[in-house]
Amino acid sequence: MNQDILHKYFKGIATHEEEAQILDWVDASPENQKQFQKERMLFDIALFSETSAKRKTVKRYITPVLKWTAGIAAAVLVAVSCSLLFQEFSYNAMEHLQTVTVPAGQRAQIVLADGTTVWLNSQSTLTYQADFGRKNRDVRLNGEAFFDVTPNKDIPFNVNTQINQIRVVGTKFNVCSYDNTNNFEAALVEGMIDIYSAHHNKVIARMQKDEFLSISNGVMKHAKLDSQDFLRWREGIYCFDDIPLSELFAKLEKYYNVEIVVENKDILSYRCTGKFKERDGIEHILKVIQKDYKFTYKIDVEQNRITIK
Repeated sequence: MNQDILHKYFKGIATHEEEAQILDWVDASPENQKQFQKERMLFDIALFSETSAKRKTVKRYITPVLKWTAGIAAAVLVAVSCSLLFQEFSYNAMEHLQTVTVPAGQRAQIVLADGTTVWLNSQSTLTYQADFGRKNRDVRLNGEAFFDVTPNKDIPFNVNTQINQIRVVGTKFNVCSYDNTNNFEAALVEGMIDIYSAHHNKVIARMQKDEFLSISNGVMKHAKLDSQDFLRWREGIYCFDDIPLSELFAKLEKYYNVEIVVENKDILSYRCTGKFKERDGIEHILKVIQKDYKFTYKIDVEQNRITIK
C-alpha cells in the first residue's frame, strides 16, 4: 500500500475512494493488517514526538467524524512513556489521572507506559493513574477494549469495570463492559485471566485460551471461543454471530451514537448473523437486516433518533 495514501488516511484527509481502497486492502490478509498497524504506530509516534513538548493536559479526546457514517476507520493515540511523562508533568499521582475517551464512530489505539497496547472501541473510556507502571498497573474501563498486556510477574495488570475486575500478568484479551448496562463480556485469545467481582476479592471465573465469558443481569455463561471474528471491530468490521436484535441495536447505538426506538417489540427476539464494515453506516446495516425480517424505520436527524416500526 502506498505510504502517502496511508498518511493521508491517518490525517483524516483521504478521499472516500482512498479510504475504501485502504480498508479493502486491510481486510485482504492478516499480513496487511499487521503492516497497517505498524505504519499507524510509526506515524503517531512521529506525530507525538513533534508535539509532546507543547502538551500540558492529561485528558485527551478524539474528534468524531460523521454522525451516521464512520468515514475514518481508526484513530490512534500514543500515550506518553513513563520517562517523558514525568519530565513534562509534576503532580500527585493519586489526584491526577490519564483519561482517553473515544466518541462514537471511531476507535483508538494507545500504548501504555509499560508497553501494553490497548485498542478502544466506540464510546469507550480508559482511565489510569499518572504513575501507571511504577507500583501498579490498574486501569478503569467503561466500554470495550482489546488488551495486549506486556508480561510483568511482579506487577499484575488489572482491568476494573463497573461489574467485575480482570487480573492478568501478560496476555491478550477483549473486554466489553459499558457502565449502567449490567452486561460484561470477556474473550481470551492468549494466556489465562482471573475474573473477580468488583465488590469482593474473590475469583468468580478463571478463563483459559480461546474461551468466552458473558455475564448479563447476574447470569454467567462460559463457553469455547469458536471464532475471533467479533474482535475485528479493531479493523472497522462489526461481526455478529446469532445475536438477538435487541443486543444488536444496543451495540449500534454505541457504535453510531444514535438512539434506536423500537415500536415493534416482536422483532427484538429475532436473531442476526452477519459482517458489516463500519464505514458503510447504520442505514446499510438496517437495510441488510430488512432482507430477513420485515420492518420499517424512520430517521430523525435532528433528534439523532431511529424509530423501528
